[in-house]
Amino acid sequence: MSHSPHLLWLPLAGLIVFSPSAGAAGHLLPDAKGRRAALEAQGIAVDLGYTSEDARNLGGGDRHTGTHAGQLAMGVRLDLERLWGWDGMQAQASVSLRDGDNLNTRANLGQLLQSQETYGRGSIWRLGSLWVGKRWADGRVGVKAGRMAVGDDFNSLDCMAMDLTFCGSQPAMFVGDYWFNGPASQWAAVLEVKPRSNQYLRVGAYQINPSYANEHGGGLRLAPSGTVGTLTPVEFGWDPEVNGFSGHYALGGWYSSAPRADAWRDETGTAWSDSGLPALMRSGAYGGYASLHQQLTHGNGGDPQSGLRVMLDLTRTDRRTGAIDGTTHVILRYTGVGSARVHDQVGIGLGATEVNPRFGRGLENGTRSAHTEYTAEAFYTLQAVPGIVLQPVLQYVVHPGGRSDNHDAMVIGMKTQLSF
Repeated sequence: MSHSPHLLWLPLAGLIVFSPSAGAAGHLLPDAKGRRAALEAQGIAVDLGYTSEDARNLGGGDRHTGTHAGQLAMGVRLDLERLWGWDGMQAQASVSLRDGDNLNTRANLGQLLQSQETYGRGSIWRLGSLWVGKRWADGRVGVKAGRMAVGDDFNSLDCMAMDLTFCGSQPAMFVGDYWFNGPASQWAAVLEVKPRSNQYLRVGAYQINPSYANEHGGGLRLAPSGTVGTLTPVEFGWDPEVNGFSGHYALGGWYSSAPRADAWRDETGTAWSDSGLPALMRSGAYGGYASLHQQLTHGNGGDPQSGLRVMLDLTRTDRRTGAIDGTTHVILRYTGVGSARVHDQVGIGLGATEVNPRFGRGLENGTRSAHTEYTAEAFYTLQAVPGIVLQPVLQYVVHPGGRSDNHDAMVIGMKTQLSF
């Protein structure tokens, strides 16, 4: 891999000058004959996109360097009722391929959660989804089954920032050995019941199979052999609208039946970091989360998302296992930066990632050396032209790895999203 950042975004930056108020949607590939619209009318929606994340550290680590990380994603969504008259049925399939390097590793920043969220799970083709679903009772009851990422349905959060602290379903950030976010997926079934139009109760059952996360192969593996347990998440959600201000609130929890290594103890009851013995294997793991997404102002009304919105997430897991036991973050985002740029967004996020104190006890001969990593990110999202979104970011990380002896890290970056 190249040791210099990918510079795809540089020639695209000039497009901003020529597009003072480009639309928020659109695609790069021309559709003069209307084939895309014709397919969607038949119930076939095709997605093809590439996300590029280029980052360079200006502080922290043991050297100043830059890296590129990216993801090519392809998918198709089928409305089977439109296609073949199958009442209330849908299907979806998607694959992705990631590339690039991790700035955290290259610069030795020591972060718990990396600056480029699109890095990880290996540079191999992966099956992100392959499922079929059906809804009954005017959409109040639904079920889907197949290959799915847990974060698509549980603790599903907008990935509007570039740092992993603020992006995607948070349990996967520290229990990713059994909770898979995209690009990985697991065999699963999800049931959703809506007691009211703006409320839902969702429960899932996901196969825990480490072979699906293998970074050297298995990305397209379908065989179910290798199961070590079942992940069972539950979520209650509420989508209120008061005085024209929309919101989304969710409360959830999970239990994993898979065995997991103790955060501190070995099989004799002493610290495995001292004894060198294998960690005690615990039976099962659990956790919970609460999140909100609330509109605070209407803004100029030039975009459906106009105005100021706040996003908050709090996630915790049991302290028996794992190096991290919780994350907290809040993001403020404003859409509609002046009358000329109604689709642009400006935002800031603040987050804390907490080291499991039991894990910290086992570091450096029993000293409590690691505590909390604090991360801030400011970003500006530019809707340059249809199909191109540019997002410059500035990140600052205090106590990378939760360690006060690690130098604070400052990172600049550019997130580019291309929709073909």
